[in-house]
Parts: sequence; structure tokens; C-alpha cells
Amino acid sequence: MRLLLVDHGCCDPPATRVHALRAAMLTPGVEVVACGPSSTPGLAEQPPGLHGIHLHDVAAANTRFLAAIRAGTAEGFLAATASVSPSLLGLAREAARLAIAEAVDVVDPDAIVVLHAGILADLAIETGVPVVLHVAAADLDAAAGSPRLTELVAAALGSAEAIVAADGATAGRLRADWLDADATTACEIWPAVPESAARFLAACRRALDRRT
Repeated sequence: MRLLLVDHGCCDPPATRVHALRAAMLTPGVEVVACGPSSTPGLAEQPPGLHGIHLHDVAAANTRFLAAIRAGTAEGFLAATASVSPSLLGLAREAARLAIAEAVDVVDPDAIVVLHAGILADLAIETGVPVVLHVAAADLDAAAGSPRLTELVAAALGSAEAIVAADGATAGRLRADWLDADATTACEIWPAVPESAARFLAACRRALDRRT
């Protein structure tokens, strides 16, 4: 099974969350490649296991957005995207769309795991690959501050093959405000940590089964 692991936080190897989870998911018969924002403006060659999304040139038009990308936290990135102009958000999404599409072309994944329901989630779904979407409270907080992000998050939640909440409180918010009655039973709960690798792999297999 080949998997693409997309995070909204910095994805530079090796000391980032996405690579810790990637390492735990690399088991016999499973290949995993990470994709997400990089701390560098661009690279002549991608590091092993990474397809970076380079947003520095786009984000330079907004001090807060650029600072969030440089800081590298998913929470900061999510909050910053809620405050940027529609035109800048569109440019950032287009750059990310191209990077994710390139990663999918290279990896040919059987499924995509997206950490956070942010501006990259629906782009992953657009590729047509089954998506497992992991949602945290920060995602819903960011969406609450932006009608455009609310629309994007709702679209991602409505199209993901599997939805996982980071904790019980987030699951409650999803069930109360975001998911329809048919989807509530599909919302599982576990954190995005290396110890959850087996659960992520099982969710990816279920996502594949839903397509067959």
C-alpha cells in the first residue's frame, strides 16, 4: 500500500511531526511519503520521503501568513489562512494544488491521510484518491473566523472517505455542527501521534474498501 501523508504544519525532515508519524507507518508492504509546507522557499531536489509545498513567495504579501509559514506550526498556519485576503488565499491554494498533484503523480498513492481540516484537505480530495481526514479543534476554530474556510472545511468533511477527531471534544463539535446523521457513526477518535500509526493504516484500508 502506498500512502501520501499531508500535514498543514512544517514537513521538513526529519524532526517534524509528520515524519515521526510517517516513520511509524512505514511497515512491511507500506510506503509513505509526506507532503506539506516547507520552511525553505524552494529546493532543487526534494529530500527523501518529502514533497514540500513552497509558499514563501506567495505569503510574502502578508506578514502574518509569512511568519506562520516560517514558524511551522499547523495551528499558526490554520489561523493565518483565516485572516488573509481571498486573492492571497487563492494564490496559496493554487501553489498547494500543484504541489499535491505532483506528489500524487510521483507517489501514485492508494490513499491520502490529511492532518487538519485546513486549506489542503479539499485539494487532496480533488485528486480523486481516497482521503482519511484527521480533524483537530484548531481546524474548527480557524474555520469559524472565515466563511471561505468554513466552506472549504465543510466540503472536505463531506467528501472524505474517513473522518477522525483528535479528541472527544472535537468529535462532539463535528457531530453537532458539521456532520450529517449518516456520517456521525464514522467519526473515530485518536490523536495524530506515532502510537496511532496502526489505526491510521487501518483507516486507510477501510477507505480503500469503500471505493471497491
